[in-house]
Amino acid sequence: MRFLGAVTTALLLSLCSAAPQLNHANHALHEKRDGVPHQWQKRDRAYSHAKLPIRIGLRQRNLEHAERYIRDIADPDSPNFGKHWSAEQVANTFAPHPETKDAVTNWLIESGIDRSRISYSTGHNWVQFHSTVDEAERILATEYWHYMHESGGYRMACDSYSLPQHVQRHIDFVMPTIQLDGLRPVPRVSGILDGPLPNGAKLGSEPCGVLTTIDCLRKLYKIPESHTAARGNEMGIGEWVSYLNEPDLPLFFKNFTRPQIPGNTKPEIISIDGGKTANKTTVAGNLGLEAALDVQTAYSIIHPQNINVYVVGDGVNIDSSGTFNIFLDALDESYCTYKGGDQPYVDPVYPDPNDDGDSEDALGAYNGPLQCGGAPKSNVISVSYGQIEGALPIFYQHRQCHEWMKLGLQGVSVLFATGDTGVANQYNEEFPSACLNAHDDYFDVNGTRYAPSFPVNCPYITAVGSTAFISNNTADGEKASDELGAISGGGFSNYFALPSYQASAVRKYMREFAPNYGANVYNDTGKARGFPDVSAIGLNGPIIFNGESFAVSGTSFSAPIVAGIVTLLNEARLAVGKRPVGFLNPMFYKHPEAFNDITIGNNAGCGTGGFNAVPGWDPVTGLGTPNFEKLKKIALELP
Repeated sequence: MRFLGAVTTALLLSLCSAAPQLNHANHALHEKRDGVPHQWQKRDRAYSHAKLPIRIGLRQRNLEHAERYIRDIADPDSPNFGKHWSAEQVANTFAPHPETKDAVTNWLIESGIDRSRISYSTGHNWVQFHSTVDEAERILATEYWHYMHESGGYRMACDSYSLPQHVQRHIDFVMPTIQLDGLRPVPRVSGILDGPLPNGAKLGSEPCGVLTTIDCLRKLYKIPESHTAARGNEMGIGEWVSYLNEPDLPLFFKNFTRPQIPGNTKPEIISIDGGKTANKTTVAGNLGLEAALDVQTAYSIIHPQNINVYVVGDGVNIDSSGTFNIFLDALDESYCTYKGGDQPYVDPVYPDPNDDGDSEDALGAYNGPLQCGGAPKSNVISVSYGQIEGALPIFYQHRQCHEWMKLGLQGVSVLFATGDTGVANQYNEEFPSACLNAHDDYFDVNGTRYAPSFPVNCPYITAVGSTAFISNNTADGEKASDELGAISGGGFSNYFALPSYQASAVRKYMREFAPNYGANVYNDTGKARGFPDVSAIGLNGPIIFNGESFAVSGTSFSAPIVAGIVTLLNEARLAVGKRPVGFLNPMFYKHPEAFNDITIGNNAGCGTGGFNAVPGWDPVTGLGTPNFEKLKKIALELP
């Protein structure tokens, strides 16, 4: 697995430190980077004539009503439960006001940017123009500098930038500006534990505490055998630089599914911006562990229902997988920023400038344009990847969070794994456990402040943590996983406020159980988004990987378990003429009795014991693990 943190390109870019040379009395600070950028060294001023692709994210309308809108169609007590919006209704409701577009355009023209240089995204959510460094510095009241990554790559960016006060309210953010530490999504899987399984490993060959097969999951969560496959209810799974080796599927089906899935069963591969399935190069490079675990786990639960595997990015461009934005671009044309908006250091540039001329190689560069819409939406989307909240600009995260909200309005359940390093976070393969500096909230491998994850910090996502068996006897129940590399990610966001559906649960936890570490360790205000929302077993999931049997752990195992259960809930609702559940959290928090409460264990990290699993919701295992029979009864009683 390769990550953006290891920059290999020699492309010369740059970084900035706000020290305006002109009088900008009417400008106000808009964004500022906190802390010293990780793995980057400031060198010299950017060349004044160097080119910058400036993208301006326009403020959208009605976002202040987002929680009310989604509560109206997702709260079980609402008369409009399940009355999901159309894509057109979503686009029209949140499109920027014409006044916003005009105000920003006029400001640019008045600042010397000719009208012919300005273009807009498909949904008019973004403004784009190509600028020289000199122009950008003058317009944004900043300075750009060259920064060199420790691996040798260069970039341009700035420590802060300002905007005129009369246009500031119309703009979310401008890029490229402060961003340096753009990350590829990190898989939430701890790797192969203890080597291959014994020869002949299959259903029933090992106790559940050693190998968590579908039989174990059915017993633990009361999951029935599935016999239906409603059209359009295919489960979605997102993959970033993890390539599914389809020849592994028949052997997995033979050894680890009951009823045994036919060997010719294959998922639908949805290629986004060059994404492919495995070939000899990716198999040799082991670039498929995550995909194997996600897809094989889901199939064992939901078959005969099928799976849409979204394979995102070409794997060559160092930014080819972005920070989930190109996935959202492909799902929602109104969000697509092909004609302006994607940050070229956080989001990929297509056609890929790293083209190696080998179109047959699965790692070859993608030569097509950024995909704008056209990818099918799935009723349930499971993603076992994440990033560090402290590594990305707050405006960027808020904008992306609102896109997950829009999918929820359309009836899509989005589930993300919370990560496997407890209250710490995984930065990349070189720094598997990073915390935040206590003084500036910037991530640091030697930090002492808890590092929340992104995008599970977003209140419109269902965040899935992990558990372990207390013993080899499943009747003894579950505890929070304390297995190194598979400790349930959890905590409180520093960027997102407490959502109403979660308020009662979080306040009870803070009042009765919150650790007394203080505000210098975590956000202890009681007013922040807490995660996870729910959990599932996260240890020793069986897979076939490149022809061999392994047991794999992490929240990457947990997320597709819960997503598979939700897919079965939708199957049941569709069978009686009802709509998919959609955004899950209001229903889940309204019915905590449908979950097995986990009260043992913690998610230690950053030099502390982390949070404790306690009665009720907690930032270790959330509400607990699902009971399918109870959830099905609740789901079928809803409109």
